[in-house]
Amino acid sequence: MLLRRYPIFNRRLALVAYGIDYQLSSPAEWPSLAQHCRLLAQGRQYLVPFTHEQLDEQRPLLLDQDAIPLVEASSERQPNSFPVLEQWRDSRRRLAVHGANRDPRWLGASRLLVYWMGEEGICQPTEHKRMALNIETWADFLPLREAGVDFFAGGFLARPELVNQRANQPDMALVQQILQLICHEEFSFAQVARLLEQDAWLPGLLLTYVNAPGFDHAAPITSVPRALSYLGEQEIRKFVLINGLARVSQHMPEACTRMAIARGRFCELIALTALGKAEASWAFLVGLVLDGSLLSEPLMAHLPKSVQRAIELHEGPLFHLFQLVSTYEQGNWALLEQLAPKYQLDPAQLTPVYFQSQMWGQAFLTS
Repeated sequence: MLLRRYPIFNRRLALVAYGIDYQLSSPAEWPSLAQHCRLLAQGRQYLVPFTHEQLDEQRPLLLDQDAIPLVEASSERQPNSFPVLEQWRDSRRRLAVHGANRDPRWLGASRLLVYWMGEEGICQPTEHKRMALNIETWADFLPLREAGVDFFAGGFLARPELVNQRANQPDMALVQQILQLICHEEFSFAQVARLLEQDAWLPGLLLTYVNAPGFDHAAPITSVPRALSYLGEQEIRKFVLINGLARVSQHMPEACTRMAIARGRFCELIALTALGKAEASWAFLVGLVLDGSLLSEPLMAHLPKSVQRAIELHEGPLFHLFQLVSTYEQGNWALLEQLAPKYQLDPAQLTPVYFQSQMWGQAFLTS
């Protein structure tokens, strides 16, 4: 089973739902898909695609009542031909229709019309809610919002370019100093500790981080120097990147922050086996910063050459690993089949790693 999620935003760029994309290798994986969908949705409504055949087999009934099945419809298959639709109506399920020749029977059964960017009819007013997929730029988003489109998803909405102020932030001057230290391959724990302890926000986050269930120590850690000594260089680098960069960025909504943190973790977990432990935290950094827009030029200058090569030139092992992760996130399963064997991986082996990274990223927005 291959599985991914993507955020769906409203006109105000607030997260309203998750879209779920998947590929099953056998019908026996349906129960597992339903379970994973619920967990990935984090209590939010989610949009799940089904083919005609799957609808006839009543597979959507495995999912929660708040799920909106996304039907890849056609003029040959109208709502009356799906036995399951009567049961949907009884349980007040909402139907989204994508790519249909929308005659009155479809419009009567659906609550949401889904369009690809540029698809005919996307800007035409309708009584139904409209959703646009594949939004890649501000130039894509703004005219559709003006045309009354209600919901949006796409690569643009996964990048750190949206405005969202954070109420609680550390001293950014201190953060920049700490970031400059941890961007070196080796750095002084004592210097990092001295800077951390000057801030009112970061020490508490560090102690919460090191005492989380994922770390195995006999007694709680209660001091910054001991926490840094326990964590080591790679975990300290991750902590600072997450709490001093991603979480306080004024350009990232929480959903994008979660995606960036989870993407970094996904890169890191694959790198542990594919590139070795020494490259893992740098793989996390490459996954987190995407195209480098979170990093200033002075910070970039301190990074190892292999990391600069990946971010600036789109070359080298770290960049190719990021390509693999990005291919998975985009749901390009055919390309994934080609890329995964280069790392001695079966594509299906990536699903539990992806799921683990999503749950790990979620933890930083609930702590």
